[in-house]
Amino acid sequence: MNKKIVTFTMSLRQSQFEVDRLETEAKKLGIEVNRSLYKDLTFNVENGKAKVFIKGEEINGENTLGMWFRVAGTRTGKYTEARNLALRILGGEIFCANKKGYLNWTRMGKIAQHGVFLENEVPVIPTRIFYTKEQVLESKFWREFEWPIIAKHERGFQGKSVRKFENFKELRRFVRRINEKNVGMFLWQKCLPTRWDLRIIVLDGKAIGAMKRSAVGDEFRSNFSLGGNVESWDLSDKEREIAEKVAKVCGLDYCGVDIIKDGEGNAYVLEVNRQCQFQGFEKSTGINVAKSVVEMFLKRQ
Repeated sequence: MNKKIVTFTMSLRQSQFEVDRLETEAKKLGIEVNRSLYKDLTFNVENGKAKVFIKGEEINGENTLGMWFRVAGTRTGKYTEARNLALRILGGEIFCANKKGYLNWTRMGKIAQHGVFLENEVPVIPTRIFYTKEQVLESKFWREFEWPIIAKHERGFQGKSVRKFENFKELRRFVRRINEKNVGMFLWQKCLPTRWDLRIIVLDGKAIGAMKRSAVGDEFRSNFSLGGNVESWDLSDKEREIAEKVAKVCGLDYCGVDIIKDGEGNAYVLEVNRQCQFQGFEKSTGINVAKSVVEMFLKRQ
């Protein structure tokens, strides 16, 4: 029986480029990719007889080479719990990419990441976190950071949550609009003068390459999905070391590590993305990420 790689998404449109590319490269190597939805999972939970099914078909070590998960976040958390239950049942017989990272952090938002980075001496941008509007407005942290100030939601939302404030009036207007119970979901950060950052993909413990993402026009965010320019970047030994360390301490077999530099060239980790997209990365670097992902699964069988 030919074993397959099972990919999980919340919809057929989610991560369509990445799953399409995985299917294309896997086919060249004689491997089938089963594109599945989280909602199609069901479980039999019994001591010694636990099983995982997709649309009634059992997933096991005899028919499955590995499992590759895309974003499973929902407000209810049901899909993240489904992912982790599948990992616990099958993780001993099937290679599940990022298993350790998922089980350690069901949702690995920016605040959790910063905790891990600090524990492991990974450089981060000076950041403040508050839990009331009063704390934000009365702390006067901007005197230390200086304007502008960056605010970002801890979930990220592909850069769409990032805001830049040029003065106290702008910041106060934004703070007053936030629901009080959501204040603690924001990180308030020193704004570095660079208008570019690096996305480094780490696969199976090794940094396979990097792209430079640059903001365009009045847009200060450099995300490819927001129109940022991308180009290949030659990794330095230090950048490679930092990215590989982040993947290791976060328990990730596949991830994208984002690094930004200050005016003196010092590197800081912005975040790690456990299910990073790679359309812009393949376009700018010429590196075949999808093929490398398939080869990672083949190596682990």
